[in-house]
Amino acid sequence: MDMVKQRLQLGNNLHSPYKGVWDCVRKVFREDGVRAFYASYRTTVLMNAPFTAVHFATYEAVKRALMEISPEHANDERLIVHATAGAAAGGLASVVTTPLDVVKTQLQCQGICGCDRFKSGSIRDVFRTIVRKDGYKGLVRGWAPRMLFHAPAAAICWSTYEASKTFFQELNGSSSNSGTIT
Repeated sequence: MDMVKQRLQLGNNLHSPYKGVWDCVRKVFREDGVRAFYASYRTTVLMNAPFTAVHFATYEAVKRALMEISPEHANDERLIVHATAGAAAGGLASVVTTPLDVVKTQLQCQGICGCDRFKSGSIRDVFRTIVRKDGYKGLVRGWAPRMLFHAPAAAICWSTYEASKTFFQELNGSSSNSGTIT
């Protein structure tokens, strides 16, 4: 579905070759077969592994650093700490993995709205094509909007997770102290 999303985002409604989600699915299947839906599978896996590693490592490092700045106020400022650490983690992870995201998008959208068509689904070939055509700056196209998407999303996600975790820990702690089973 990520490939479908990418293709639908390419053109405006007047110039898009697709009328909607199911039209895109039907046309892609008819024209390129089921393989088109998995053209970027390897790239997606390769991108998600470092994204997750950078994301979690950054979150924990920033959270720890922020809590050490003012340990006496750490509990009062939990939301700010988690949101800031989450935003830093999402932002950094997205910027670091932007080149692989560019390759993934090129593979998903090949042959549509002026995108190149690649002879092989090789990540190396797509990298080379992008660098040959646009230079190394082509590998970081879209880094700012990608970061501006992932930073607040991670801030919200981590803040929600940590608040929920604290709520349930306190709930479990208070119910075990009262002697009642919930």
